[in-house]
Amino acid sequence: MAGRAGHAHRRWRISGKKHHVDAVRNDINVTPLVDVMLVLLIIFMLMTLIMGRGHDVPLPKASNFSQEKDKLQPVVTVDIKGDLWVEKKNLGAVNEATLKEMENQVKAAWDAPKNPEGVGRIYFKADFNVRYEKIYPVLEYMNKVMAMTTVDLAVAKQGGDK
Repeated sequence: MAGRAGHAHRRWRISGKKHHVDAVRNDINVTPLVDVMLVLLIIFMLMTLIMGRGHDVPLPKASNFSQEKDKLQPVVTVDIKGDLWVEKKNLGAVNEATLKEMENQVKAAWDAPKNPEGVGRIYFKADFNVRYEKIYPVLEYMNKVMAMTTVDLAVAKQGGDK
């Protein structure tokens, strides 16, 4: 066989074995699994952005409020029963022990901040129907005992849901 210069010749071997289409394969096809896992990961990432922070309570409505972006500061909540929450953890009724625990958890969040701009700040939420006498000790403790620079009060947009 004379070939052109620089080109290799290829030979094809034809074996006598027949490949059966109906043969069972022993290996696992992981492509569908990876596809499903990627979709679930994307859904999880989107849901964490949408979910509210802190304990969910009905907030007082306001028409004038700050448009400042969230600094990812710790969230402290007082619910209708007067229970104190830090993020999603219920500390119990407001008393000296729960206020001290709130301080410890907030300072721990400030020591390992999600956003450096949130250090020294607290995002405070209170149920719309809670009596002021249940909120006052928390605000007083934050003001006199904790070394914070700002308390951001949570409100719902007038005419909106939460």
